[in-house]
Amino acid sequence: MTVSEKVNLRRLSYVIYEHPDLSNFLKFCDDFGFEPVGYSDNDGSHFLRGYGPDPYLYIAQQAPEGQGKRFCGAGFTARTEGDFERACNLEGAQLKDISHRPGGGKMVSVPDVNGYEIQIVYGQEERVVPEKGLSSVFDGRPNVNGAITKVRKGIFNRMGNGPAKIHKLGHFGYMTDNYTATCAWYSDHFNFKPTDIVHKPGDPSAELMSFFHLDLGAEYSDHHCLLVAAHHGNGKGTVVHHSSFEVEDIDTQMMGHQWLHEKGYRAMWGVGRHIMGSQVFDYWYDPTGFVIEHYADGDVVNGDTPTIRSGGTAAAIWGPPMPTKWD
Repeated sequence: MTVSEKVNLRRLSYVIYEHPDLSNFLKFCDDFGFEPVGYSDNDGSHFLRGYGPDPYLYIAQQAPEGQGKRFCGAGFTARTEGDFERACNLEGAQLKDISHRPGGGKMVSVPDVNGYEIQIVYGQEERVVPEKGLSSVFDGRPNVNGAITKVRKGIFNRMGNGPAKIHKLGHFGYMTDNYTATCAWYSDHFNFKPTDIVHKPGDPSAELMSFFHLDLGAEYSDHHCLLVAAHHGNGKGTVVHHSSFEVEDIDTQMMGHQWLHEKGYRAMWGVGRHIMGSQVFDYWYDPTGFVIEHYADGDVVNGDTPTIRSGGTAAAIWGPPMPTKWD
């Protein structure tokens, strides 16, 4: 597929999960920082939002009786109506009615190479975004005084207490034994471009993971909205790795960490700072057992940013040791 034939996506919008104990998960959502925004009788979907432009960031559904947890797929917004129409011509594409969802609009569903559902939406009524991010600092200005330069003069950083307010869905990722085909499917059909590719030390052909951003030309986008990582050892199939949601600043992230800890949820990894993407991370297990992340202070890139290839790069600049298993 040529560049002109690709479907240009504007941003990652939401993820879709099924939970065996949906009520328990929805309680966790309140503590994680989501805001409930509606329920659909059509398919039993609960819609959860942040304070960014997307009408919802997470679609939570009840898993069918007798079945376990399941990651279903993700939704992206098309950059133009023409891009949406091109998406309708992709193999396996099906138009679906989403008039019952918050924000309305239209949607086409496409199966990816591993059978996950990629939903592409257009024409939604977006939410009004506040002028500045919602911080756990009372006056919304978490300015930092350095040892020499003092930018906060006569102003106090007074902290709130409660869940970390979520802005948007930043990224999600796969662990897969189908690495090459998965990377090719997303980058061949859409405007995904690798920002960083990590390979085995001394063997650039043996790729371990790719961090993809949406190439919007001169416009900046997140360092990655999609992570594709090769299974380590004997891992089989393609499974979701985690989904990650952005908060305003590190104070908000740390207050959210404290809130989740006090509520008795199970921390997975963090707090620390990644190398790829630079973001401060905080991974948790939701009650279903999926890994979910708060992050702050991530990198942004544009079409002029070259792809960087590196061998055996560590996962974090600082923070606790990386867990040996993500389960």
